[in-house]
Amino acid sequence: MASGRKAFQKARSAKRRFDAWVRTTAWYVGWVGVALLVAVAVLYMAPASAWDGRWGLREAHLPAYLMAGVLMASMVGWSFINVGEDRIKKHLGKHVNLVLFVALPLCCAAAGLLSGPIARATGWQKPEHPFWLVVFWYPALLVMVCAAAFLTWKARPRKRVYLDRGANAALLMLPYAALFAYIVLGVHVDWLDDNLQETMNALGAYALVLQLVLAYFVGGD
Repeated sequence: MASGRKAFQKARSAKRRFDAWVRTTAWYVGWVGVALLVAVAVLYMAPASAWDGRWGLREAHLPAYLMAGVLMASMVGWSFINVGEDRIKKHLGKHVNLVLFVALPLCCAAAGLLSGPIARATGWQKPEHPFWLVVFWYPALLVMVCAAAFLTWKARPRKRVYLDRGANAALLMLPYAALFAYIVLGVHVDWLDDNLQETMNALGAYALVLQLVLAYFVGGD
């Protein structure tokens, strides 16, 4: 019994260290992405003749630079979502958190993977049936609520409202929001559609890895 408890505590400690490493890494990667977006904006505004072919830069690769910046900068937004989730969890019980943030999202993910067999077995056709509306919208709404919790806290940490802080946080969350809208909600964005597909094609066999990483970070915990 004692050995089992020790093993559980070690596993829990290892998970916490891993979670802390992921959050720290995502935070720094995100800010590198923000810096990259600023650099890309400067390149867009500068004449191509002034930098094309220098320092390894190519005008033809500018969309790829932009996409890389958006992907990396979205990690800042992901970090904000995690903070918002943590703030919500503080006001709820352990069992409620387990249901809302673990059990239900996992059930929705499983239902999405098994949508064909479930639809054939139950007759619940996608996407009109309420069951599939819940499967699709619950994880998405959970992310939106966590984002709102973070932005509300940033704009109003106590009694006073700081609109500038809220606006800055919302601005930093834009890359995450753009990817979330495109990948999760299916919102059609021309430049994301073209550039993300180009990035996937360039990665070749590694495209699946990028897709899995995006699913993890953009889809929430």
